[in-house]
Amino acid sequence: MADIVVGVIGFGTVGTGVVKILLNNRSMLEQRTGCRVELKRIVDLDTTTDRGVSVPNGMLTDTISTILDDNEINTVVELIGGENPAKKFIEAALTAGKNVITSNKEVIAKHGKAFTAIAKKHGCTILYEAAVGGGIPVLHAIRNSLSANKIEKVFGIVNGTTNFILSKMSETGADFGETLKEAQALGYAEANPENDVEGYDARYKLAILASLAFRCTVNYKDIYCEGITNISSEDIEAANQFGYAIKMLAMGINHKDAIQLRVHPVMVEKEHPLATVGDAFNAIYIQGDSLGESMLYGRGAGELPTASAVVGDIMNLAFRNDSAFSRDTDFALNERKIMSINDCFTSFFIRCIVDDAPGVLAKIANIFAKNEVSIQGLQQIDADAGTATITIITHQVKEEKMRSALKEIEGLSSVQKIASVIRVGFGDETL
Repeated sequence: MADIVVGVIGFGTVGTGVVKILLNNRSMLEQRTGCRVELKRIVDLDTTTDRGVSVPNGMLTDTISTILDDNEINTVVELIGGENPAKKFIEAALTAGKNVITSNKEVIAKHGKAFTAIAKKHGCTILYEAAVGGGIPVLHAIRNSLSANKIEKVFGIVNGTTNFILSKMSETGADFGETLKEAQALGYAEANPENDVEGYDARYKLAILASLAFRCTVNYKDIYCEGITNISSEDIEAANQFGYAIKMLAMGINHKDAIQLRVHPVMVEKEHPLATVGDAFNAIYIQGDSLGESMLYGRGAGELPTASAVVGDIMNLAFRNDSAFSRDTDFALNERKIMSINDCFTSFFIRCIVDDAPGVLAKIANIFAKNEVSIQGLQQIDADAGTATITIITHQVKEEKMRSALKEIEGLSSVQKIASVIRVGFGDETL
């Protein structure tokens, strides 16, 4: 088999993990692959910080050309993250005929189709297992092990930061802001957590998952996205009373004429396996027409779990008879319509703060009935100062009808505010 000579771009958390594995486990990797697996160069702007791993003299440099212009390096590992300059480096490496491995979900979600075209033209490939689910081999499972299936559903917890926050809120009763500070102190959340808590990270990952699972090109901008910043401790408590846990999910459902893609908080029945996934773990649920239901679970981030997936892609290159290969199933040219969120069917949880006065509940129920919204469960809690809290769970309804009903309810003088609207369950693609 062809030797694998690696250049790593980015010596941060994941880069450090990759370097540790390649240096410390080289003998094992070569024994398993039957070929040379050598880390030749590391490039990073910071060449002085101690990462806790000893690298040979001359291996670490701040000059990108030492990788891109080295004809012996046939595999480039990009781990700097973000769109730029990662996009430029990946394009340069592929154009030079070098295989690329990356954990960068943003750049793959935005430019994966273009990268695949460049790789085919120049006889190389790009792999990105670590871009979704950290150390969980979900892309490999979809691309290879489940290739005999028509994937009907793929959804799950793909962001460890939001799962940590929601899990802690459920355990402690603390509110979002307080729990976010704890996540930042523990290193689970960035100083600017917007990418995670607003759902953007999960949207990039769903675009990649859906492209492979449903064999089509997905523009991440077409995916409905809603974050967790409005989830309160009151919502967590109410969900618990109704028998649910709140999770931030990325969801894809394969309809006959379109695909349904959305990222938002969901009330998940406590009996479902996803409801038990805590801390910063990830879990991805897949339903295939032959397989039925399956779930992959593991650490979705971190130095060594993510590095494990990166080095796994290096091993996949080595296991091939020819390291220059590409996959037509990745970012296929099939065009699929993405459903508008208004056309999706799901159940809803609504929490309203209303005047504690006769007839308020009846007015809300009448508006729901007029908009064909059927109520499954309801609770009213009286509060001080003449207010009451009404919590409602509906049967499945078209989102457009729910939004119309909520707009009318907001206009009632006896309704002080609609405090929360959270989708319940996974929706039914047969409706």
